[in-house]
Amino acid sequence: MYETRIITAETLGEAWEKACFLIMKEGHTRYVQAPEYQIETKDLPLMIKVSQPFSEPRLSNKTNTTRELAEDYAKKFLEGSGKENENSFDYTYFSRLRCYPDCKVRAFLPSVTDSEEELAEAVKKISPDGKCQVQRIDQVEKAIKIFKKDPTRRTVVMHTWIPFRDLMKFGPKREDTSSPCVLLFYPQLVDGKLHMFVVMKTNDLYNAWPENAYAFTFLQKYMADELGVATGTYTHFSVSMHIYKDMFEEVKKKFNS
Repeated sequence: MYETRIITAETLGEAWEKACFLIMKEGHTRYVQAPEYQIETKDLPLMIKVSQPFSEPRLSNKTNTTRELAEDYAKKFLEGSGKENENSFDYTYFSRLRCYPDCKVRAFLPSVTDSEEELAEAVKKISPDGKCQVQRIDQVEKAIKIFKKDPTRRTVVMHTWIPFRDLMKFGPKREDTSSPCVLLFYPQLVDGKLHMFVVMKTNDLYNAWPENAYAFTFLQKYMADELGVATGTYTHFSVSMHIYKDMFEEVKKKFNS
């Protein structure tokens, strides 16, 4: 059955091990065909709820990464590498999250338009030359400022998706662009603790999740420290949590699955 499953655990390490066992045992066989690769996967929509994300083990001893590599990944995620243009993708999570290129004109457009002409006229009223006015936004710092001003705010959402660009990869022409796997971060300040909710479209559970979760909770801790509050729970949802076929045997040996 291809249906959403939920895993609960105390630590990130425990959560990852439970998730690997579940995907290998009950994952839906799904064949991924794309220009860059064609491969079979085991796949499920999966929500992982971690009650003590900063307790050890934050990394299972069965992962192929190390604490040093995970901390380096987390630092680059939050602070940037300083060499973003050398990245193998045409974006980084740092650039999408902390240097998000938004348009000030779009922010004041009507919510509904019936035609391209109507849209063009609306743009000209805001920007006489009809051009978008791009401004880079540090969503993390803005989120922190909002919580400092109003700790009860429930609508602080940080996201990475740029529809006009990211949907092109999946169009008929298969544009040669990269799209972020993580879509949004949704921090919630409740009872003096900062809880973090993360949504990803796809997530390589075996190879990528340990460093992903380590980095995303690193962001949670950074924000909590800036706000002077404790950290709470961590909830991670991937619509397509998967393990690739070339890892099946390795995972089976480690988890006796």
